[in-house]
Amino acid sequence: MSVALECEPGAHPGSSLLFDYLLSLVSLYALVTLIAVTHILLYKRDSRAALGWLGLVVLFPIAGSALYLLFGINRVQRKAQRISLRVEPEGGRRREGLLAEGGDALRNVGYGITGSGLSPGNAVRCYYDGEQAFPAMLAAIAGARRELLLSTYIFDNDATGRQFVAALAAARERGVEVRVLVDDFGLRYSFPTILRQLRQARLPYRRFMPLRLFPPSLSINLRTHRKILVVDRARGFAGGMNIGDRQRVNGTSPHRASDLHFGFAGPVVEDFAGLFAEDWKFAGGEALPAIPPAWLPAGSAEVRVISDGPDETLDSLTLLIMGALSSARQRAWIVTPYFLPERALFGCLQAASLSGVDVRVMLPEKNNWAVVQWALQHNMAELLDLGVRIMRRPPPFAHSKCILIDNDYVLVGSMNLDARSLRLNFELGVEVFDPALNRELSEHFSALEAGCRPFTLAQLKGRSVPARLRDAAAALFAPYL
Repeated sequence: MSVALECEPGAHPGSSLLFDYLLSLVSLYALVTLIAVTHILLYKRDSRAALGWLGLVVLFPIAGSALYLLFGINRVQRKAQRISLRVEPEGGRRREGLLAEGGDALRNVGYGITGSGLSPGNAVRCYYDGEQAFPAMLAAIAGARRELLLSTYIFDNDATGRQFVAALAAARERGVEVRVLVDDFGLRYSFPTILRQLRQARLPYRRFMPLRLFPPSLSINLRTHRKILVVDRARGFAGGMNIGDRQRVNGTSPHRASDLHFGFAGPVVEDFAGLFAEDWKFAGGEALPAIPPAWLPAGSAEVRVISDGPDETLDSLTLLIMGALSSARQRAWIVTPYFLPERALFGCLQAASLSGVDVRVMLPEKNNWAVVQWALQHNMAELLDLGVRIMRRPPPFAHSKCILIDNDYVLVGSMNLDARSLRLNFELGVEVFDPALNRELSEHFSALEAGCRPFTLAQLKGRSVPARLRDAAAALFAPYL
């Protein structure tokens, strides 16, 4: 028996199928766009970022929504809420008022952000480049007796990286509890990665937000950029240095970088251990065992640790830097490898210079990312016009991060002055109130400045029209560089 398909006169069965297909496709586009737009409006705090994502999603519903899924959604905040990262400091140091430390505005900025007071009785030592920092860190590892906590962004599989693995393995063999936390994106700066060496040495490690296809976790943002080493909870190291040959300025690595790192002794080491414990737990590790404090008062420096990341600590370092610049009375000297400040921070630099503060910024002469170099050139004239001095430091690449305010304040750590660092990464800032350290780093700054060339208005105005267009186009992507 045959069955005839009945159609309207002049109609073809295929046209109905095509109509249904197009209707389904349009419905899918509309649904995906609606979901993405709703999420953007509800969760994007920065109106400029929200507007950019909205435009991308509306113009390209599927591709734009896919990009937003990969790069725009802050998954970390939800995880942080589930895991409950915050650890109450021992002794219950909590917020009791913004002026709990007296009338010193600069000291109260950090207190207002964290609710924690300055930690007195610390000694802070500066190490210049890997040639000084690595021997000190390896010696501290060799002297460990109870515990070693190491967190880093880059852990290269090279001579330096393997030297650290061997030192950590030797410590584990003599009974020291060792834990290594490495960012999963950062460890891929070398291939093959250092993971095989860590496994062969039987070192307990965790990867921060591992990249994987199943289950999908492909975010190249929201990385941990912190560099912390804690030894027996008595000594600590923190700053801008990764682990690898790249940090040895006299080495053979094609990626050599000059940098600053800092050694700490005193009660602030407990704060480093607490921050490591939070990150370790976030990465799936077990809770750290309670260990009686081993530190002793070691010096006269007052220190405060500032945690910053795309969770409940978002904007902590941005607010701290803006507050520090606003509190400056004589000078604000800045050393940073990446300088793409958002408009609010940009305005603080301009306002400080207008108020008579000596504002200087030291940058690499040639950035290791060309697009960053192009983007920073787009708006530099606004700072130069208002008296901000910008110096270009010759190679090797200057990776140091340091802010000097007046004569007794130093801010060091892992942060750069760009949106990626201050909004997308997990960073560490360390406030140090210590005239001796400020003086040492000021002398270091002045010595470097003697070999720098200034960024000038003439140089910027002398760019060709194609170069200006290139720089302006690169600046559009500054929030993601």
